[in-house]
Amino acid sequence: MAITGSPLSTRPALVLVPPDQPAPVAQRLTEPAASSLHVPDGVQTVPAEHVLLLAVDLPAMPAAQRRAAVGFAVEDRIAQSLDEVQVALGPQLAAGVWLVAVTDRTVLTTVTVGNADRALWPDVLLVPTSKTGWSVWAGGGRALVRLADGTGFATSPETLPAFWAAAGSPEITLYGGSLPSTIPVTARAPLPDTFDPSLTGFDLRSGQGRVGGRLALPRGVRPFLMVVCAAALAHLALLALDVAALDRLVGQREGELRGLLNAPADSNLDAALTQALAARQPATEGALLALLTRLFAALEPQAGRVSVQDLRYTAADNAAILTLEAPDLATLQAVETALTGAGLAVTAGAATTSDGAAEVQMTIRGGGA
Repeated sequence: MAITGSPLSTRPALVLVPPDQPAPVAQRLTEPAASSLHVPDGVQTVPAEHVLLLAVDLPAMPAAQRRAAVGFAVEDRIAQSLDEVQVALGPQLAAGVWLVAVTDRTVLTTVTVGNADRALWPDVLLVPTSKTGWSVWAGGGRALVRLADGTGFATSPETLPAFWAAAGSPEITLYGGSLPSTIPVTARAPLPDTFDPSLTGFDLRSGQGRVGGRLALPRGVRPFLMVVCAAALAHLALLALDVAALDRLVGQREGELRGLLNAPADSNLDAALTQALAARQPATEGALLALLTRLFAALEPQAGRVSVQDLRYTAADNAAILTLEAPDLATLQAVETALTGAGLAVTAGAATTSDGAAEVQMTIRGGGA
């Protein structure tokens, strides 16, 4: 997995997979994540080697804005672009600090098959936290480490001493298994039968609009979107008919004008010019069709992932105002980049996320193209 964290010397917990011990997605996800750990009902675990857990400071803001902003808050701490990963907001760890999980989308696509009705957790969250030091569970050739700040990581028992030394040799509470002799165990404890209640509702797919490659929509929304799309197509068809009628009228006036220009000097040329210009004026306002053509051509690569919830047009500004919905904020960013690349001027409002989808209002103008 390409996600990496801070260097080992500064924070070993942010290294997902040691460079000398890669964990291929297809191989590791077919193995039990941690078979001897107690897994809550309704939860499917994912090997923690494929999940980056971070403790992220976020300013006070409404929950919807916090979910929308969290991806940008961790963007400089991951090696992949935001459109390649899923950033899930977890529970609050302390005042202003939140647990955030970053997972490669290929991992989520793999484990979602057959598990769409269960929440996905990295298995390291099944290990409790200690007020100080590390909580460790070892088994199956793996070591799951939970830090006092609520984050955690997975590695092999052989490489654990290097992580432990780089972290300043913290105290170890061992919840099962055995560790290399070079790591002293401060205390031993049995794994609890219950889990942290703050994790209720947490899911690595939080905010992800696609499950198993299909767009997840609430019940009753799909028929509504079909009606909206049909209405939009009908509206565009009427616009096309209006433009065609205007073109015919302009052609007719142009023919009349040419005839008058070749007629005797006493012909009513002023009246003909006035009529021709009046017929031509609506056609200049018909820039909507040209704008929509460029707009939807730019959106075509995102067909099936982005839906238009609302569309308005301001003739005075030659601006289309759209409300777009996508599975996530990264898709909306890709849309904005595509529109800008098509030479359109884009003004985007504040994006929001809710019910596994992201939404933003964009004002699109013709730009310089």
